[in-house]
Amino acid sequence: MLYKRLRLPRHFVHKHMGRLRERRFGAEADLRRTLASELPEGPLDLDPGSAWRLFEAGEIPELTQLAVDCASYFEAFRASGEAERCLARNPNKRFLLGVLSGNELFSQSNIIRGMLARPVLDAVSRYLGAVPRLEGAVLWWTPPNDSETSSQRWHIDELAPRQVKVLLNCSEVDESCGPLNFIPGDRSDQLRNDFGHQRGRLDKERLLAELDPAEIRQATGGPGSGVMLDSSRCLHFGSRGNQRDRLLLAFHFFAPDSPVDSRYHLEAASLDESLGNLDPIQRLALGTGL
Repeated sequence: MLYKRLRLPRHFVHKHMGRLRERRFGAEADLRRTLASELPEGPLDLDPGSAWRLFEAGEIPELTQLAVDCASYFEAFRASGEAERCLARNPNKRFLLGVLSGNELFSQSNIIRGMLARPVLDAVSRYLGAVPRLEGAVLWWTPPNDSETSSQRWHIDELAPRQVKVLLNCSEVDESCGPLNFIPGDRSDQLRNDFGHQRGRLDKERLLAELDPAEIRQATGGPGSGVMLDSSRCLHFGSRGNQRDRLLLAFHFFAPDSPVDSRYHLEAASLDESLGNLDPIQRLALGTGL
């Protein structure tokens, strides 16, 4: 509301709301920073400047299995007739249709566990400088479409000053499936500064006039492939011009002091037996304490 309706500057809202969030976490915020500082460097680390890291199918076994689990859930969703009902509820939208989101995901403990895979969680912790919170998640389905609106246009995610979003391909994704397109963070920062961009969508023609097409990356590949990126910095769009279905699990991590909750917020009141053996860092990321 402060940012979108009252149109207060993004940095002002993040700074002051972040202070309130920091007070809420108290001493736990210091613990999260200490634990992150003790983690060794790993193969999935995001470069602080460019702020992205592609991964291939099979590179992270936990994510490869997670993609299989999400695809199985979607097949059951489709077999039950829910896919057709979903399309009927959204007659004017044919992209990013939510199959499973937010706290609904706690009904699928294998998916929760997969999102907390330590190779990913450790890399995110090092990038953000603290053990983050798994803020939100949604299993997206995008059928064929010819629209170009909303998140199908160039933008950044504006809820947090920094975040790491993991976009996991749960189906085979090539250029015909509307893959995520993105520009590395340092180049995005430069372009946004040149354009004076503060909020909303960037004009495609204006952006492409200043950009070498080779600077645009795509997150294509088989199930289990995808990208980790700071979507608060990297300009991006996706789900545009699909000729075939795309199934994608999107989950994102915020620093402890990030100011707001997302639309697909996850909040675990407690852990059931299926998640009872998470390690301390995974528990902190899920928000259940040590």
